[in-house]
Amino acid sequence: MKIAVLSDIHGNLPALQAVLDDFPLVNACVCCGDLVGYYPDAEEVCNILQNLNTLIVRGNHDAYVAGALFPSMDKADAHKIEWTRANLSEKNLSWLTALPVEMSFSWDGSRILMRHASPWDEETYLYPDSSRLSEIQLRENEFLFLGHTHHPMWIRAGDGMILNPGSVGQPRDWNPLASYAIFDPTARNVEMRRVKYNVPAFQKRLKGLGWENALIDILNRKKDGI
Repeated sequence: MKIAVLSDIHGNLPALQAVLDDFPLVNACVCCGDLVGYYPDAEEVCNILQNLNTLIVRGNHDAYVAGALFPSMDKADAHKIEWTRANLSEKNLSWLTALPVEMSFSWDGSRILMRHASPWDEETYLYPDSSRLSEIQLRENEFLFLGHTHHPMWIRAGDGMILNPGSVGQPRDWNPLASYAIFDPTARNVEMRRVKYNVPAFQKRLKGLGWENALIDILNRKKDGI
């Protein structure tokens, strides 16, 4: 059995399409939230994931658009909250509002809890060096799927493992390739995958829409050699 694990698509349709085209044969698709925010294709992203019967939890940006959480005012414009809300259909806004904060399921003996940021909330960042990771003590064959940081992570927590597949729509690990993961609940292992898409074409479109340079430039920042 193979599970595609996505997160932080952020309205980036070309990146999502490239990831879907890259899928191996999978039995299910799950998403750790943040379908919307930052980029303009929220409606299309929501439609595609619904058509795929994706299991999805709410991210903080989804909650901002739904009015369930409120970001600091200095970030509201960059997050494109009002723009996204105005450009989502009523159907998809209602669907986004109804997304659960967490989901749990079992596959082939693996127990999985899925949230957006942490077991506590939708806004705490958990990196490999975060001190609060020590508070998470998973049991054997137990896995926690998270997103939010836009950094891929596969790390032990107690006797289980935490998986962050990275970001489809806005990677922040200095690698512009769209990021996702394939989880095998039988073998209990993960394959991190990176996918190329036409970033310059997307950036050109964003400039035409009047998007902020910071949101455009982050899409192609990279370390030497990538």
